[in-house]
Amino acid sequence: MIGTFVKDLKNLSGQLLYYAIIIVVFFGVGAVSGNVYFYAGLSIFCGVVAPLSAVSYDEKDNWDKFALASGVTRSELAVSRYLLGLSVLLPVWALSFLFFAIPSFRTAENLLAVFTFGGLGLIVFDCVLPLIYRIGVEKSRVVYMIVVVAVMALSVGAASLVELAGGDPARVIAGIILALGVLGVPVSAAVSCRIYRRKDF
Repeated sequence: MIGTFVKDLKNLSGQLLYYAIIIVVFFGVGAVSGNVYFYAGLSIFCGVVAPLSAVSYDEKDNWDKFALASGVTRSELAVSRYLLGLSVLLPVWALSFLFFAIPSFRTAENLLAVFTFGGLGLIVFDCVLPLIYRIGVEKSRVVYMIVVVAVMALSVGAASLVELAGGDPARVIAGIILALGVLGVPVSAAVSCRIYRRKDF
């Protein structure tokens, strides 16, 4: 599984550099504009793009057939893509906390926004990865965009709700969203493994 994870990182090294540039630009614009939402929202996109690209490359090269023939289990292949997605999503999300080194960003509202967007990013991740295994990469791209648009709309509502609620209700809302995202990861991985075990190559 670790070997597959490292292989995916090498295959995506060029794309990861491109993503890193985008992350730096978004972070800079967010810092200059004083808007943590601008950067925090990026985490919604980041968890799925790398696994989508990795699976796309593997499908073109028939990698999965080779890996299974060499002794890698189906569950290990499925879970390796979760490791890949989380290795991108979590660092991008964690960088959001660097904003709090700037005194003007140190507000409870911004902190709750960062937790909320992190949870929403995980929820998108949890929902889309099983679809990659179930319906394939190309159809999953379409579903991914639909899910992202829907979640972005929900995130605007959630952010507004957190801002309006304030105090304990806002913390509860942010906590629920983050908890759903975190708890959904093992559930999503189990579903993906089950789908992948039944997949024909």
